[in-house]
Amino acid sequence: MGMRIAVGFIHGIGRPKPDFHEELAAAMNKRLSLICPDIELVTEGIYWGDITERLEEKLLCKLAPYKLRWDDWIDARGFMVSFAGDAIAYQPIPQADNPLPHEYIYTDIHERVARKLQCLAERAGASAPLCLIGHSLGTVVASNYLYDLQNRKLPPRIQSIIAHGNSPLVKGETLSHLFTMGSPLALWTLRYDDFGKPVSVPATKFRLKHVGEWVNFYDKDDMIAYPLKPLSPEYDNAVVEDVEVCNPGLMAWTPLGSHGGYFRSKVIQERICQSLAKMYRSLNPQ
Repeated sequence: MGMRIAVGFIHGIGRPKPDFHEELAAAMNKRLSLICPDIELVTEGIYWGDITERLEEKLLCKLAPYKLRWDDWIDARGFMVSFAGDAIAYQPIPQADNPLPHEYIYTDIHERVARKLQCLAERAGASAPLCLIGHSLGTVVASNYLYDLQNRKLPPRIQSIIAHGNSPLVKGETLSHLFTMGSPLALWTLRYDDFGKPVSVPATKFRLKHVGEWVNFYDKDDMIAYPLKPLSPEYDNAVVEDVEVCNPGLMAWTPLGSHGGYFRSKVIQERICQSLAKMYRSLNPQ
């Protein structure tokens, strides 16, 4: 008996392409064909870069006449605007101070997540297990979206998308796995004295709670990535394991070079696939 698993990939800072997830998705499919061929992955890349890029391009155009130093040959400010700009633009703005809610970047990105989950539900099935894989700022997007979903804090326009789909997957009820790679989530928790509350993985209504898990991958050379379990007893309980990896690549020993290597890590691919296979075998014991 086969199983379809819905997998959503959420990219991070920088300027990834819309097909950013395809290499990792292909590697996972290849590995699962060997260890558990009865699993069919239904994948979607949750691409949101275009939402912030339009504002970043406007900013760079405004700065261009000033001919600021380091921009001619290494495009230093272009890199800075792309790299840090995503994180800054994504910050939530209090609704009382936001005269244009339709341009609220935090909500725009979360709307993209909701619509992609709807696509996954249509392709994989309304009750298919949901696995989310986030990289860099995408791990914060995943955490924030799930937190707002689980605590009923999503704005009306996203609630309407969920209500229209009316499926357990889109409602987050089938969330089984969360894999975070190169995550700066620890920095985001500095907004709270107690480092905040983690999301529930698996979802409280997921029927196979004993086989779902949240695993966090980090490379010690990656200055953007941090372990999550030490943050608090709540995070220690929510995250099954912080897994140290050594990312591949010629520049993987550098602070920024290592940040881009998670999608090619064999260790990460193996851990994710073994975890999904474990869930399948729990449903289909030999």
